[in-house]
Amino acid sequence: MSFETELSDRLHAEVDDTPVDLGPLLAESVAYGNKLVRRRRLTQLFAGAAAIAVLGGAFAYAVSPGGPGADGVAPAASTGIRQNGAITPQAAAAILRELLPDARKAANARGGFEGIGTPDGVYADLDYTDGGSTAMVQVRLLSKADRMACPPGADLSCRIIKLADGSKLQLVENQSNGSTGNFKHLQANLVRADGLVVTLLAENRESENPNTSPTRPPLSLQQLQTAVTSPRWQRQVDQSLLDASAGLFTPRPVAQPSKPTSPGATK
Repeated sequence: MSFETELSDRLHAEVDDTPVDLGPLLAESVAYGNKLVRRRRLTQLFAGAAAIAVLGGAFAYAVSPGGPGADGVAPAASTGIRQNGAITPQAAAAILRELLPDARKAANARGGFEGIGTPDGVYADLDYTDGGSTAMVQVRLLSKADRMACPPGADLSCRIIKLADGSKLQLVENQSNGSTGNFKHLQANLVRADGLVVTLLAENRESENPNTSPTRPPLSLQQLQTAVTSPRWQRQVDQSLLDASAGLFTPRPVAQPSKPTSPGATK
């Protein structure tokens, strides 16, 4: 018999008859088992929470303005959605004021709806004073245009230019001397490729000696061209602009058709 085997037999013989208190051993075993169960549950809980955090972050990134597929547009449920509405005479006056060289020199906004019975456009007027000259500046936005043409021999007083996007621009300059004063009339007519017609005119209303030349108008044809070709002119504009400009003035309604006057005319 080897030494290790003999030592093992003697140790077993010594403890065979030794009384053992199983209570503390059982309590310790149960406590240790519960500890292992709690540890496993906590591990699972933390793992689940981490997964939710990762998914939540990915979702937030996906719907953020810079997230993939968002194209910089807020989600449909977001308050960042921009609402649009049909342009009004007041909104047209507000845009016109912003497009003038110096908005502080514009005053007396007014305007209304184009058409007879049914609106087919809007217009807005402003008085613009600069360099001692006052002009009535008007913008019109229409859904259809008259035939664009210049009279024979107009030279530079009437020009038609075809723009790169397919739009047609007409520039007109007229002046007259009369008993009531001297007037200078500048006009830019734009027939856009999308069908919208924008007309912008400035008329010098100063009354002076009819024997002298009209004074310098406060706007040039180049300034009118810059303003009339601005992308700000649209059929639909931001609702915030409509709200902000609503109190500028009360627009004039469309003209009403004349009533029949002959006895046999129908109503």
